[in-house]
Amino acid sequence: MSSRRRRPIFTTRLTRARNVAARVFARPLSWLRPTTQFVIAFTVLSIATTFLLSHTHTQAPMEMYREGDVVRTSVIAPADIGYEDPQLTEAARATNPSAPPVTGWLRRNQVVAREGDTVTARMLAQMDAIRAYSHHERRPEHYLGLLFLVAALYWGVWKFVEHRSLDKALPLSQAKTYTLLTSAILIETLLMRVGVIVAKSISVQYERAPWNDATILSFAIPFAAATLLVALLMDVQLALITAIITAIFAGLLAPNGVMMACYAMISSSAAIFGVGRYRERQSVTVAGLYVAIVNALAAIAVLFATQQPLTIGSLLLAFGCGLAGGVLTTIFTAGGLPVNEAVFGVLTDVKLLELSNADLPVLGQLALRAPGTNQHSHAVGQLAEEACRAIGANALLARIGALYHDIGKLAAPDMFIENQTGDNPHDRLRPSNSARIITSHVTYGARLAKEIGLPKKIADFIPQHHGTRTLHFFLRKAQAQAIHGEQVNEAEFRYPGPKPQFKESAIMMLADSCEAAARSLARPDPQNIRTICNKIFEAIVSDGQLDECDLSLRELTAIRESIITALTAIYHARIDYPGFNPPALSNSMAAVLPAAELDTEERGVHYNKPSEVPISQGGEVEDEAVTSKGRQ
Repeated sequence: MSSRRRRPIFTTRLTRARNVAARVFARPLSWLRPTTQFVIAFTVLSIATTFLLSHTHTQAPMEMYREGDVVRTSVIAPADIGYEDPQLTEAARATNPSAPPVTGWLRRNQVVAREGDTVTARMLAQMDAIRAYSHHERRPEHYLGLLFLVAALYWGVWKFVEHRSLDKALPLSQAKTYTLLTSAILIETLLMRVGVIVAKSISVQYERAPWNDATILSFAIPFAAATLLVALLMDVQLALITAIITAIFAGLLAPNGVMMACYAMISSSAAIFGVGRYRERQSVTVAGLYVAIVNALAAIAVLFATQQPLTIGSLLLAFGCGLAGGVLTTIFTAGGLPVNEAVFGVLTDVKLLELSNADLPVLGQLALRAPGTNQHSHAVGQLAEEACRAIGANALLARIGALYHDIGKLAAPDMFIENQTGDNPHDRLRPSNSARIITSHVTYGARLAKEIGLPKKIADFIPQHHGTRTLHFFLRKAQAQAIHGEQVNEAEFRYPGPKPQFKESAIMMLADSCEAAARSLARPDPQNIRTICNKIFEAIVSDGQLDECDLSLRELTAIRESIITALTAIYHARIDYPGFNPPALSNSMAAVLPAAELDTEERGVHYNKPSEVPISQGGEVEDEAVTSKGRQ
């Protein structure tokens, strides 16, 4: 008894683990409406950011002083604060040793110490009181006000994303784009908060300048990490709004708030304009080095602008901290890129190149189980890539999309002409069953794409490259075999769609049909290739398959000429040898379908004339409809 054949594994362990994690995290909110989910996420985001921005450096002294030190930064009381006055307490205890401490009061905006003053015992007590107030005695209205400001900023980001999606198509949906931006800002705020704490902790350990200056040490904070991440994954406009919000939060968090906000904005701007096209992982390093250089120069500029004492030590420390900020920006961005690519399904050029790896399970199975389909996919990718270059579309996206557009044929590879080397299995099936098998490779391919975690933009090629076209030749066979009065359901012979929604998928549809037709020609000379391509283009346009994408007539002409040129270059070497006469064609299928001959060395069917290729009214090449008898 033969054992049941096991289904091949098309996913990696990482993909399976990610799918499980996604289901677990999505389950608690799955029963809520999208609007409710947004409100909950927005509220949590605003509260978390407010928490990170609270207890920050405001007017409280960051530096730790000793009596007799020189005040480096003026100190102002942020509110009415009580403190234990050492001089009054000492005077009271001089007459009564058991007297309680005497409380003094600071008034709101009262100057405690000016830059250059000598620190006294009373100043130390007042600074300690201000520091304690800043960390423990914030009033509820402070948090409510800060929460409102943070929520208003995040709401502005949402409206910007909405407007941006109307102006130009975003790489992700509005919800995913907003989630990516705000999560990047939240993580950046956390990094800045940690950086400020570390800078303060280091500065209090030193008494001598410049290491006791938390402002200089804060230059090492990676202010541009979130902006660089968004610039690499999304676009410049979204990165710019990220930079603005990051700079505002930096001003609230860091010492010398206004100057640090300017520094953060300069650093983020360097990240935006320093990054080129993201096609290699080392692009992050190059952008980080650019940020480091700009940071170092901006740090020195801040020292000049704040009129701090300039020494060789302070200049070198500021320069070094600026460089460190650029290096840390590179490290955190490089670590965040693969995580965001996986979580949000962002399709960068680097991700596309990784998807072209032939060792991936699904591509390996395609080459092993459906070699004809695999060869066809690479040929279509070459055609689509050249056509995209001709009109300025994303050539790499089209080429990688071609590798996956027919993965659904793995369900039954022998049912497709390019994988057949003998009899046609469709000879033994009803036309409706054959049509169901052929069209199901689209639905199965979509399910397989979801299973393996294929990015949505790539998965969209699978249903869109066939659109809503009808298998006319199978439909005609079904109508010819129908008993008198029997109605044939045309919906059974139609692909589920949708029609191509973007330029690259439309080009895929055109290249897919043209390659299949050219491969079917016995004499693929330039004239025959041009004739067959013109016929396919006219059929696809007439069938309305390109109505939902934004291709212009000028672009269609450029695409057609590019495909014709590429096909001519591919097949120009296929010439007949002297004395070779091709076998005569059978006329057994002349009443229904054009005749063809089987090429046993190259999978598929060959036709002597372009007019004989079975091209449907929608530009679909239906070689599978040709019976084995018609191939002999």
